[in-house]
This record gives sequence, structure tokens and C-alpha cells, in this order.
Amino acid sequence: SCPKHCPSGTDAECANLGENYECYYLTGCTEETPQGDLVHVGADDDDSGQSSPLIMNSYCGQSWLHAILSCTDECPNGNDECTDPNESCFAATNCNVPLEQLVSELVSTLQGPDTIMDLVDAGIFEGTLFDTFAAFAAEYGVVIGGVNLGDQVLVDRRELKHRMNHRALMGHDRYLNFDIRNVTQRMLPSGSSAVDVSMVVTGDYRPPPYIDLNVIAEDSINRNGAKVVSTLRERGARAGRDFFSRVEGIEAVAKVDLTRRPTEAPTYEPTVSLIAPPTGFPSAMPTYFPSGTPSTAPSRPLDQVIMTGSRED
Repeated sequence: SCPKHCPSGTDAECANLGENYECYYLTGCTEETPQGDLVHVGADDDDSGQSSPLIMNSYCGQSWLHAILSCTDECPNGNDECTDPNESCFAATNCNVPLEQLVSELVSTLQGPDTIMDLVDAGIFEGTLFDTFAAFAAEYGVVIGGVNLGDQVLVDRRELKHRMNHRALMGHDRYLNFDIRNVTQRMLPSGSSAVDVSMVVTGDYRPPPYIDLNVIAEDSINRNGAKVVSTLRERGARAGRDFFSRVEGIEAVAKVDLTRRPTEAPTYEPTVSLIAPPTGFPSAMPTYFPSGTPSTAPSRPLDQVIMTGSRED
């Protein structure tokens, strides 16, 4: 719920909220500590004689993310220990655990274009997505290191419709940025109307908590689809490019979750196969087709009648 920020790390700051409130770190709340404010993280006086986790993980930095990555100057007593005037003391840096690299393999779909991007457009797209990922991931303590584009594949409207239905069926339709029309008729022509762009996103992070970069990368685009499209169009126009003027929407999905479209009907007619090898005696059931040779047995019993009497009778 994040009702109140407690930068000192003491329960005393939560006293006005009620007896059941205490100060916790690593809450995931995104409120930033204002630059220049004292961030004293000393624990309440107790008899344990041990430092709190906040004291052990307070480091100087130009921002919280900078402090997490550098972990150079420890500041258990607050800003007074930061010698650089451009730095402040930040708590909950997790500098006591190793830095981990996160990797996300993503497929981003641009709806509208019927051609792939050239090198110039790809550079604009890559830079825009890097900025989008970096701003969103920073709220979770992740520093994006790079975005590397891969293959581009044209996609038809029927495939987009199938993906939308699949996501809705699996409950992954929280953010649907596409409006797929004219794809319900089976015989409707299906020209290319989107581009799939594969990419690899990397980032640095110090757990806990342990997070999934796939989820962060997906949400950074899917929650802000209209803003991303607007930024692409604006940057493309400034560069004198018209590719992004055709972009109507953008979505992203982890590569592992992008399933192939199943066939809706059998490709060929089913074949008739023999249930068992032919027997040496006539079957009691008629065959599907007439045979080309006479049968050695009558098709039905022959009624024979024996009559007695004289010639006159």
C-alpha cells in the first residue's frame, strides 16, 4: 500500500499510522528520495548490538540505480559520508549480493507496415525501445544495458487475429494495443500488415527480490503502446523517415510465449484403409465397389424343389 516513506529505517517514523505499522525495506514502492535530503538509516536502539540490513546496504551515488551498480562508497550514517557533492546516500542497494545480468528474448510487433525496416529505421526503433525499457525498468531497480535487434518477419492479419485470440484464451490480454478487423471471413485475402522484430534485451540487477525481465520488457511496451508509437512517429519525422507514419500499434511478447498457429482443418482428405488382411472365404458384407471377376459362390441361396407324379399329372 506504501502509505508513508520511512527513509531512516526506524519504526518511529510510522508511529502516526498506528501500532501495527513498522518500517520495511525492499518494498517495491517507487517513491524516490529527494536529492540532498538526509537518508539516515540507523536502527532503533536495542540490545542486539547488530546493524540493520539498511545500514549494511547504504551507498553513495548520483541516483539509487547508480548506487546499486557502483557500490563504491558506503554511507551507514547518511549523506555526511558522501564526499562527492553530486551524490547522496541511498538505502536498500543490495550491495551485499552479487550483481546479476538479466536477459530477455522478445518479439515486438509493429502493426501497419507492409515492409521491413532498413538500417536507419531500425536504429530509430532500437533507440526508442531502449529509452522505453530503461525508464520502466528503473522503477524495479534494473539498469538496462542494451537492446539488440534481430530478424524481421512480415506477418499477415489472420496471424495477428489468431495471436489475439490465443492471448485472450490464456488470460494474457491485459494490454491489447491492436484492433484487428476484416479477418473473420475465411476466404478474405490476407496481405502483410505487420512486422515481427526479434530482439534481445539485457540488464543488470541486484536481487532480492528475483524478477523476470521478460515481464518488465513486455509491460514497458504493452502498457505504453500509444506513447511508444507517438515517440516513434516523432523521431522518424525529425529524421525525415516515413516508415513509422504507417505504424498503427505496437505490442511485445516474450519469444518463449509466441506459439505457432495450429491448423484449423485437415490438409488432405482422410484415406480409407483396410481393417484386416483379406480372408479366404466370402465376406458377409458387400464390398464398396463391384469386383472385376465373377464370384465363385452364389450371392444368395438357391431354392430347390423336388416334385413327384406321373406324366399325366
